[in-house]
Amino acid sequence: EEGENDGGFEDLETGKVVGRMRSEGKIPAGPDNDPDADDEEGEGDPALAAKLRNKAAFDEEFDGGKGKSSTFERKQFGVDDETTEYAASALASREAQLKLNREAFPSDNENLLAELQGLRPGTYARIVISKVPYQFVQNFDPSRPVLIGGLLPGEEARGVLQVRVKKHRWHKKILKTRDPLVVSLGWRRFQTVPIYGLRDPSRRCRFLKYTPEHMHCLATFWGPLTPPNTGMLAFSSSSKASFRISATGVVLESDQSMAVVKKLKLTGVPYKIFKNTAFVKDMFSSSLEVSKFEGAVIRTVSGIRGQVKKALTAGATKGEAGQHKGDFRATFEDKLLRSDIVVLKAWVPVEVPHLYNPVTSLLGTSAAARAPGGGGGSAPADPEESGWVAMRTHGEVRAERSMPVPALRDSVYRKIEREPRRFNPLKIPASLQAALPFKSKPKLTAKQGRRSVEARRPLVVEPEEKKVGTFLQQLQTLRNAKEAKAKARNTEKLALRSKKLAKEEAAKEKATKEHRKRRYRREGIEVEIKAKIAKSNPGKGSHDD
Repeated sequence: EEGENDGGFEDLETGKVVGRMRSEGKIPAGPDNDPDADDEEGEGDPALAAKLRNKAAFDEEFDGGKGKSSTFERKQFGVDDETTEYAASALASREAQLKLNREAFPSDNENLLAELQGLRPGTYARIVISKVPYQFVQNFDPSRPVLIGGLLPGEEARGVLQVRVKKHRWHKKILKTRDPLVVSLGWRRFQTVPIYGLRDPSRRCRFLKYTPEHMHCLATFWGPLTPPNTGMLAFSSSSKASFRISATGVVLESDQSMAVVKKLKLTGVPYKIFKNTAFVKDMFSSSLEVSKFEGAVIRTVSGIRGQVKKALTAGATKGEAGQHKGDFRATFEDKLLRSDIVVLKAWVPVEVPHLYNPVTSLLGTSAAARAPGGGGGSAPADPEESGWVAMRTHGEVRAERSMPVPALRDSVYRKIEREPRRFNPLKIPASLQAALPFKSKPKLTAKQGRRSVEARRPLVVEPEEKKVGTFLQQLQTLRNAKEAKAKARNTEKLALRSKKLAKEEAAKEKATKEHRKRRYRREGIEVEIKAKIAKSNPGKGSHDD
């Protein structure tokens, strides 16, 4: 079959057939050969039919057929066939809907079509807004466009919003809780007072006084209810801010029951101590507070755990001086000391301020109009001229009125001086000591103030005993002198040995260094030789020894 077409070939680019295939008339000659012709012409020759099919597949892959984009081009420019089909079907359904609308509403009256179908995209419309303040018309600036949007019925209510925020990296100062911020949320711009917090492992939102430096935190504030995953921008209302965007975030949820709590430590002291029970004062101010904390876990500084039981009545501590309202009875694991301090760790909710101050900047004179000449620039915003008064921080109010920062005595850091605690010695009764085993009996006798009778009694020695004592003392003196000389000789030997070992170590280190130098020098010469050989014979490559 291949021999029938020897001597002829087909130009796949132009479609021309040259040679024997052309002379047999199986493919028409000329430049207008159709590559997508029917396979009926090649029914008699299977090889020719296979070539035609291959050429059609090639044209479809790289040329796109007749005026179509090729699969190669679609893949190269990231066009997906499924996406293209979906867009085509959506466009077709839109065209069909428009056709149905034209057939159902054939009227040429534009006003009637606008009432029935609504305004078409791109149509200029005139909107009449009622109940507009007169300041909007009086201070209207044509150079400032006005955006008009709509709100859903559920978005007109206000509540507590929780937002995940992060301080902007270009804002120099960290944000403080209860400092006012201008929030841009959806269609609204308003000023509010956020409360910052963090979620702990027990899913409790803990109060934060300042935002973290390089991580997200939670902000809770009062504002319009907004759907989750809505972006948020927070601006600083202060004119001294170097970068106005203070924080960015996203809405997490809106719930009236969200609570931010902060840690509260209450301390008290025991004033009457029993075996495992004690009366505690200076922790609460009334019996109502005690009833609220009944059953709460308490702990002393020394680590003894306990529990709040019940508030004391008026006659519970009769004859005890210093009883106040709020004293209570508590039980502990062990007996307390009068010097112990009782601590109660609790969580107190932080109230979210209900501040919602919408930014009505279009009801006053704009900054461009206040500038000299009215041609741009900015000027300090006067509340009477701008029409919107922003809430200021305590620092700004104090700076304006030259007021000092109030200093609370309890908030001043001071050195804590505690007297050393002195514990009474442990005294074991004699009856208990007799019943204890030997290893548990106390074996350290107390130091006596004066010498005993045996120590103060004079000792009379016989002459023979005196001679024996003198002889033993002389032997002990000779032994001590001999041991001192042996110790001196050993010290001298150790010094000589240390000096000898140091000299040997230095010689060994020097020999090792010389050996290393020779080896590195030899390796360097070998590398240079290999580089010269590779440079002289670039085609043969490097030769290994």
